[in-house]
Amino acid sequence: MNTISSLTLVLTDKCNFSCPYCPQRRGENILQIEEITAFLDFLKLRLAKEVWLGFYGGEPLLCWPLIEKTVAHADRNFKKKFRFSLTTNGSLLKKEHILFFKKHRFELVLSYDGPAQASRDTSSINAVEEALENLQHLYPEGYTVNSVFTPATVSLLSASIENLVALGHRHLQYSLDLSVPWQDPDLKVLEKELHRLANRCLELQNKTGKIPLENFEDAGQKGIFACFAGHDRLALLPDRTVWGCYLFYDLLGQHPEHPDFKKYCFGKLPAFIGAGNKNRALVANYSDLRQDYFFTVKEELCGLCDQLKSCRVCPAIAALATAQLGVIPDWTCRIKKINAKCKPLFAGVH
Repeated sequence: MNTISSLTLVLTDKCNFSCPYCPQRRGENILQIEEITAFLDFLKLRLAKEVWLGFYGGEPLLCWPLIEKTVAHADRNFKKKFRFSLTTNGSLLKKEHILFFKKHRFELVLSYDGPAQASRDTSSINAVEEALENLQHLYPEGYTVNSVFTPATVSLLSASIENLVALGHRHLQYSLDLSVPWQDPDLKVLEKELHRLANRCLELQNKTGKIPLENFEDAGQKGIFACFAGHDRLALLPDRTVWGCYLFYDLLGQHPEHPDFKKYCFGKLPAFIGAGNKNRALVANYSDLRQDYFFTVKEELCGLCDQLKSCRVCPAIAALATAQLGVIPDWTCRIKKINAKCKPLFAGVH
């Protein structure tokens, strides 16, 4: 195991939403502070100089005291080593939470789907929009709005982003639900929406000098993508299992009989702590998760694709659709090619 630079604490699998695109199975599990501190303390000597510590769920704000206690433990014992992040649906986010996050310099991701929000939880819309207003006033530099689109809602993509821009939000992202099939008509709508969005972004940049959409920013990443789960990152899940990344739990956590379960799960927390250096053998299993080793469902080797060095596909997300790590569904491949085709349209957007 290399130096750890990213840790995820999935505090609970309880959630007050039932989002149709969420891969996580809901339950009643909640981590205890003693388990979190044991996890962090065990890894102390392996931590990088600066480490991202992310709070996730379910809905993490259902476990608010646990967040406070974890941050207090980190401040006492890790000398400001951690940079905190938290992902929330925003429905429970109050002013006192925002002030706490600002004090401790959290980076927040608030999931809000704009006009498509009604398909998630209609009754929550007012609460989430109030949370967004509070963030704008109290912590404008500390949050990103992420909107998720499915084949059924992708026609709302450009309008949703435009609306969030008009409301003054500074940092925006969109995600696509790749766990379900995207048919030819859906892909045509996606490409049309990206063209429309690019034109609108350029218009806004000419007026304001900037645009908050972050999807097509050049992150400077070049070369063949490799998944670093298990190598420089780990996740503690609410059932007390440890994984290289929480997405592997979403894929395999409910299927202990699956042959890949033992291949990628470090076991329950006490077993993980007790194994010590023996964990290295399991880390090696994650090493094969490289883009040039992946295949499409048509058995085309990604290593032979001319877009290999610019394509990045999360193997766990792909496997939610194909049920096999390293195998990419046809629609994911086609979406990546659409993104590559449309990226030059955003070249003038900074």
